[in-house]
Amino acid sequence: MRRWRAVLSSDAFGADPGPAGDRCPGCRRPLPAEARFCAACGTARAELRGPTTAGRKIVTVLFCDLVGSTELSGTLDPEALRGVTLRYFDAMRAAIEEHGGTVEKFIGDAVMAVFGVPAVREDDARRAVAAALGMLAALRALNEELDAELGIRLAIRIGVNTGRVVTGSDASARQALVSGEVVNVAARLEQNAAPGEALIGPDTLRAAGPGVRTAEVGPLQLKGKAQAVTAHRLLGLDRGMPDSLRVDPPFVGRKPELSLLEREFTTAAERRSARMLVLGGEPGQGKTRLLRHWLGSAGARRFGAGRCRPPGERAGLQPLADAVTSLLARSPDRPHPPGLDVLAQGLLADGTPTPSLEDTGAALVEVLAALADPAPVVLVVDDAHWAAPLLLDLLDRVVAALADAPVLVAVLGRPELLDVRPAGAHRVLTLGGLPDAQALRLARALSDAPPAHLLERAGGNPLHLEQLLAAPAGAGGDGVPLTLQTLIGARLDALDPAERRAVDLACVLGREFAAAELAALDTGGPDLSAALRRLVRHRLVVPDGASFRFASGVVQEVAYECLSKQGRAERHERAAALRSVRAAGPAALGGHLERAHGYRAELGLTGARTEGLRRAAASSLAEAGARAAARTDPGWAVDLLTRATGLLRPGEDGRLPAARRLGEALLALGRIEPGRALLAEVGASAEDPVEAAHARLSLAAVGQQQAPAPVARQTLPVFERAGDQSGQARACLRLAQQEQTDGRHAAATRLLARALRHAERSDGEQERASALGAIGVSLWRGPVPAPAAVARCRELLAAQGRGRRAVRVTLNCPLAVLLALGDDEAGAAACLAEAGHHAERLGYAEAAAFLPLFGATVAALGGRPREALALLTAAAAAARELGGGALLSGALLDTARLRLDLGERAPARAALAALEEERARTGERLSFAAVAERDGLLARLAATGRDRDAALKLARGAVAEAGRTDSPILQGLAAADLARTAALLGLERERALAAAAAAGRFRAKGHGPGVRLAEALADHHPRREAVS
Repeated sequence: MRRWRAVLSSDAFGADPGPAGDRCPGCRRPLPAEARFCAACGTARAELRGPTTAGRKIVTVLFCDLVGSTELSGTLDPEALRGVTLRYFDAMRAAIEEHGGTVEKFIGDAVMAVFGVPAVREDDARRAVAAALGMLAALRALNEELDAELGIRLAIRIGVNTGRVVTGSDASARQALVSGEVVNVAARLEQNAAPGEALIGPDTLRAAGPGVRTAEVGPLQLKGKAQAVTAHRLLGLDRGMPDSLRVDPPFVGRKPELSLLEREFTTAAERRSARMLVLGGEPGQGKTRLLRHWLGSAGARRFGAGRCRPPGERAGLQPLADAVTSLLARSPDRPHPPGLDVLAQGLLADGTPTPSLEDTGAALVEVLAALADPAPVVLVVDDAHWAAPLLLDLLDRVVAALADAPVLVAVLGRPELLDVRPAGAHRVLTLGGLPDAQALRLARALSDAPPAHLLERAGGNPLHLEQLLAAPAGAGGDGVPLTLQTLIGARLDALDPAERRAVDLACVLGREFAAAELAALDTGGPDLSAALRRLVRHRLVVPDGASFRFASGVVQEVAYECLSKQGRAERHERAAALRSVRAAGPAALGGHLERAHGYRAELGLTGARTEGLRRAAASSLAEAGARAAARTDPGWAVDLLTRATGLLRPGEDGRLPAARRLGEALLALGRIEPGRALLAEVGASAEDPVEAAHARLSLAAVGQQQAPAPVARQTLPVFERAGDQSGQARACLRLAQQEQTDGRHAAATRLLARALRHAERSDGEQERASALGAIGVSLWRGPVPAPAAVARCRELLAAQGRGRRAVRVTLNCPLAVLLALGDDEAGAAACLAEAGHHAERLGYAEAAAFLPLFGATVAALGGRPREALALLTAAAAAARELGGGALLSGALLDTARLRLDLGERAPARAALAALEEERARTGERLSFAAVAERDGLLARLAATGRDRDAALKLARGAVAEAGRTDSPILQGLAAADLARTAALLGLERERALAAAAAAGRFRAKGHGPGVRLAEALADHHPRREAVS
């Protein structure tokens, strides 16, 4: 007790009383003239809120109307009626303002109130619900008076709705201005309520949290709303602080923090002295959850906890009273110290320091010391960022006075608590976001397949992550859940003007920004460096090298949504002029210009300025889209070019190139029909012959109207005259692919070399990758021996593949087959794995067909026919999705060969029949190579049916067709098919000659599996070994 007296005398808590009429708004005791807080209960003298500028924020709107006022006016004298009406208005206003609402206006007999203006609070919806119940209760009390005095009773209807509105405020006049659909729906809900009833909207019910008792009404078809609204009749509200945002997801990580808590507790126990730990962090980081986990992990550890509420709602020492009360409840067998009687008179009764602050503090020290003997105890004060200064000062002095009692006082709060309780005499633990690995563990515990972009947006904040994952898929898509909008919006509204200005400027730039960018974006405002440092302390932004970034993507999104559309448009327009934005490239520049134009258009602001923004945005986005397409990023190209073409008007400069590139990018992603439609539009246009030529060539590649080679011959002169390097590369590539299809690989290689030169000059990555991949195919199928072909592929990869995903995909696939020809299965598998890795990131739809096709070839060469057949099934399905063509024909031919090699004649016939159906559908002739393969297989089928003449004719014809090519693999396959046909027909001499011919062609290529097959055929013992 003596120590407490010494601590108390070191610094006075209060000051001299002021005028008797100046009283605390909480406990109504007199206040000293200079006091900002009540010394008795800690309530602020007046809630200090800055003016709210025009913006968009989440608020809750309440409408209340008097029922039957017309009948009442016919009953009462006008003077009496006026008196009743004023008493009714006073009662309603008092109930609204008691719960923190602002009466916007009285409209006849109706009252409109807003919760969230001038400043948002995270529990605005709950306050509005409590106010609605308070209004109904106030009316019941008023009715008792009116019934006794005038013999009348009043009835009201109430509607409450929550959502985003446009706001502006004159804080001095307390007159809020809000507008938007939310206001209209609140009014409609009131009109649909029965007398004496309050209806609340679904978003209000969600935002108010648990403990709101309702009965569902509806769905209601409200006037002005296209969709029905499910309303809820308000029945009651469980009192006490809701834990709506404090659910208990699985506890993940935090081992260092748990260790620190345990060390502090152990130190207090061993030294038998009190210690204070300040645990700070932004909302949602899990401060309360961490402490609960630690307290629960140690079994019977005794603790008491209390939570602070916003200023003015409770007596300032009530959280301490709650903590002591719960600690006493957990200590039923402890002795009853005399100080407990003192606390029972004031602190434990009503949260005030009765009979005096000195006596209360001394009693508190005595009681805590008794409770901590012999085992240590923990006293928890949560949400201490709302704590009255009196409470925090009292805790400091109690801890100092408890020199020989093992008590750990844990004070939990948001970053602003650290501004008033910095590290010094107390231990401070700042809780940050979860590391990526732990955030992923938490996400997987909450959702089977958590999307990666939600992890990025949450920024390691467990609450943000949980709320994002729990948001309904159809409720706003990537929008921020209402609970998080109100939570973060309240933090933003609590910032000082300079801090809020910095946030409002930064959120337009994205999640990352530099201080210099804010300075350049600002228009004559004060320097924001100090404000940024304070935002770092608030944990709203974090330093990132020389720049800053928002603590989570959700904070940036909510800040952006709070800006007015006019403000967004102006800031985006200014951002487009920033040197850093222009240096970032046309996509960043176009994004700002696009948003500036879009918001101006939504506001109906037309004219030269808006038109200039539209054209500039379209130009930048089209340029960025062309770059993305050239860099083999079709997904990004589609996004950019879709936005560009949406801004460009028919016939406007730049629309045809953008539409053509968009069509090509759509084809690359497998979106065939919309891609064809755009390309057909461009191809039919006479405005730009070069763009039309590009479109026709791209359409031909997907089997539209004409085959690629004839269209390439027609368009190549157009590209040559225009000096269009990209067009020449594409045309040469299509001509080369026709040569490859016909098995003339030497001729194809010459055309591909030309295509590659044009691709390099145009800096077109897709054309470069396609030309190099086709060169690889000719190295595989053509006359170059496999060892030399492998070396050439590796040379090309080394020279052209660095930093080019598409090149590494297209060259690694034929290289894998070449390695398999030399029995290097491990090397082949590595090449396919690398190709698959890069293809997945590129997003090209065609990869779903050609990757399994190459994989099947490697599997067949390795003697794994069943694996190969599964891959071919996948390849054929993907090829059909892409419109069929050469990929489908190749998959069907390979399937027929493998089935026949396995002795499965019926499936082999089915595959060949499907090949014929595809040929008939497209109307294209089969190439020499395809005819050679098909006829060789048909010959073997005919021989099994003992149709000697047909079999020999087909087999010998296949050899002849293969001879028109320069492909030793195809020639070897045709000779092997003839040998097998002859063996089935008993023609031993022809079998031996054909087998020898096959062996010669396979040896010339360096085709190990083919040589072994030919040798087996020469011995008349063919192995079940597929050869491609």
